[in-house]
Amino acid sequence: MGSRVSDVVQGYTTLASSLLERWSTIASRAASKMDAGTYDAASAAEDAAAGATLAAEAGWRWTEWMYEAAAKLSGYEGGSSIAESQPFKAPAGAGLELAGPLVKGAGLDALPVSAVSIQPPQLGPEETEFTLRADGSGHHGATYVGKVNATTGAGTTAVTVWITIP
Repeated sequence: MGSRVSDVVQGYTTLASSLLERWSTIASRAASKMDAGTYDAASAAEDAAAGATLAAEAGWRWTEWMYEAAAKLSGYEGGSSIAESQPFKAPAGAGLELAGPLVKGAGLDALPVSAVSIQPPQLGPEETEFTLRADGSGHHGATYVGKVNATTGAGTTAVTVWITIP
């Protein structure tokens, strides 16, 4: 249990330090403008916007940290998130290759090509089905969408694929 607690304390310390550093940057910038006599209404509006943005981000990051800490301390933290997709169809005998990362939503998160494998990467002469296997560790649970290029002697066909990370 000691390492779980120390991990939580370390996470708290790291988060608090990074937020304090960012607040200090905003305050230092405002103070230097005040000392130089160049602090005006535009500077105040800029600082207010930066402060509000940082406050909102800090709220989300503290909430995320709280849930992660609760999961870690209670022993419910997740390990790797290996997922397998449903079968997809491609032309028989095609060589299969990801066209790029698999993306969640409008680019909110992406599974890199290195985290996704195609099984099998080369279809046999009579095979038309393949699946995806992905390691979603460090990514939010969601459905990620992308394309697989299926190449045969007749050309390349783009197959839309998806996989759900728990």
